[in-house]
Amino acid sequence: MKIFSKQKDTLDILAFPSEVVVEKGQYLIMNEGDKFMLAQVIDVSYADIPGILEDVLREVSLEVVSHENIFDPFETKSLMMMIKEVRVIRCKIRCIVEGGRVVHNSSWLPSRFRSDIYAARVDLLRNMMGLMGRRRVCIGTIGDEDFWVDAESFDGRLTIITGKKETGKSHITKLISTTLVDYGALVIVLDINGEYVNLNRKVDGSRSNLAVRHEVLEPGRNFRVRTEDVGLRTLMDILIHVYDTPSSSCREFFRIWNIVKKEKSRVTLRNLMDAIQRAQLHESVKEALMTRLMAMEATGIITDEGDDIPSFEDVVKYTGGKMIVVNLRDLLPSTRRMVVEYLLSKLTELLHVKRLPPVFLVAEEAHLYLRDTYWDDMITRMRHLGLSPIFVTNQPDSIPETIYRQADNIILFNFTNEADLEAIARTSRMDSESVKAIAASLPPRYCLLIGYLVKDIPVVVRVRDVDVETMGKTRLFFDMFDRQQIHIPRVLDEHIA
Repeated sequence: MKIFSKQKDTLDILAFPSEVVVEKGQYLIMNEGDKFMLAQVIDVSYADIPGILEDVLREVSLEVVSHENIFDPFETKSLMMMIKEVRVIRCKIRCIVEGGRVVHNSSWLPSRFRSDIYAARVDLLRNMMGLMGRRRVCIGTIGDEDFWVDAESFDGRLTIITGKKETGKSHITKLISTTLVDYGALVIVLDINGEYVNLNRKVDGSRSNLAVRHEVLEPGRNFRVRTEDVGLRTLMDILIHVYDTPSSSCREFFRIWNIVKKEKSRVTLRNLMDAIQRAQLHESVKEALMTRLMAMEATGIITDEGDDIPSFEDVVKYTGGKMIVVNLRDLLPSTRRMVVEYLLSKLTELLHVKRLPPVFLVAEEAHLYLRDTYWDDMITRMRHLGLSPIFVTNQPDSIPETIYRQADNIILFNFTNEADLEAIARTSRMDSESVKAIAASLPPRYCLLIGYLVKDIPVVVRVRDVDVETMGKTRLFFDMFDRQQIHIPRVLDEHIA
């Protein structure tokens, strides 16, 4: 292999077919003396040789007329064939290392003829990324070598995991979140599809290491909250962001809350509704508030019945590594948004007064409830609060650009849709050409790591398996049919026979 040309941060390398054993996303080293250049492969193509079209057409014509003897006195045919088969390996320059020190703005170039070109080993990549290895999150493998990142890479950082369905997004999210719990972290999961409820079991049905640190909250069942625990601020957020309550009605609700709080021993939904019925309000305002409070009461989540309802602070009380799964699977969209709004508001409140340790928040299928109206403020202040969000979505264009621009880590699986790739490419910490070239060719369970967790040296990793019951597989009719879990009518039996 020899260096052919360089245009800005793009490097073209010439290689014969026998030398092309590289894959997209792999790293090559151009070494000369005590310096070397690290470049990532993004594409492999044929060399554009002048007159190649004419030569190929001539070869095709001669193959058709195969009985004709071709006179080749200088025996140049084999040499010309080798030249025509030359490949161009297109790479993106990531950095230059001079004397063991990584330099991103060096003007040094390796020699076209004297430099050695070879594949980079995983241990070299880890050393260049400065991965400490104190708390390892083993993501998977590069080639046959294990690749891990530091758990601290997710702490105080915004991570976005995206890709089209059935590529492994939820799988790697479970891998990361369970490892964080093993290191003593508090992880709260907003579970849309009920994929995290059985992480306390292994694939074979036995108890997993997470069993004693895994708790599932079912809103309306074992997860209910009192009106006073919700508080005025959170109720106002729910009225505004979930139920689209007009501002005039919200002002009246604020006034009525303060009246009830002064007159009654405690504030309940029933006390609030009674006060609204007695108040001198316009009928439209009264109806707007009553219908929304009745909708909240009907969910069974905000209730004042019973004396055994713990506060949210007691529910999420830190007792070492713990995963709290909030199961949103069977909830209506409006109820789901209400639960999410309540959780975000209470987490923000408890973190602000430091009554809760820093939290990792996993938002599965984030596009279903991600609204910039109440997430944007939290994302802006997350480092100060101690909140580390992990968004998981297969619709990257549904995430506001303001959130993308604050993302520290992006874990990207396969995408072939140009619009999806464009949405990621224009805001990721990686050039758009590389994102589009690599992401479109990733097989299932392979991902591209971008950002802080790899110190801006993006790598392609094959994600490893997890020995827990993940429940993320697609349920297929014909799999059940083949396992004879579906009764086959007699007529169909005869037809198959």
